[in-house]
Amino acid sequence: MVGRKSLDALIRLYALQNVLLGLLAFVLAEGELHFILAGLGLLLIKGVLIPLYLFRLLERLGISHEVESYLSIPLSLLLGGLLAGVGFWVGRSFVLEGARLPEAVPVAIGLILLGMLFMVSRKKAVTQVLGFLALENGVFLLALAETHGLPLFIEIGVALDAFAAVVLAGVLIFRIKETFQHIDTARMRELKG
Repeated sequence: MVGRKSLDALIRLYALQNVLLGLLAFVLAEGELHFILAGLGLLLIKGVLIPLYLFRLLERLGISHEVESYLSIPLSLLLGGLLAGVGFWVGRSFVLEGARLPEAVPVAIGLILLGMLFMVSRKKAVTQVLGFLALENGVFLLALAETHGLPLFIEIGVALDAFAAVVLAGVLIFRIKETFQHIDTARMRELKG
């Protein structure tokens, strides 16, 4: 996601992340109902509903599907690689005793760091929302890897919170577009008093 220039591709990659996380929840389920329900919720809410909503939002906003970044693609990829490396290096020390999937902990830390990079390096508000959602996927992966599953209510709550955050962000982005005729956060910095 760090190196892509198309919003459509970013949304599809986000959906793919969620499908893979949902499948991982199914693999780790071992017959436990809350894992199966969490995987289904993840696939439905974050793998289907949020991407469909984002595609619809882009259509309504009528904005360019080209991603604008503060960093060039080579620099973004370099920083992304460095952050992924830091995630793998630091992540090994975060593995708890008895972790369910210890090799996924460094991946989760790397995904959290990449989500942060994505949030701060993109100009459009929609791509910043996608960075937040990728970061949230890293937190979910960390919870899956370290624990034997969060309570179902927490997992469903997090998925619904993410959906509510995306809907609210969509409304906010739509209002910003109506008011300022763009959603470029770099141009909004000029509004500071």
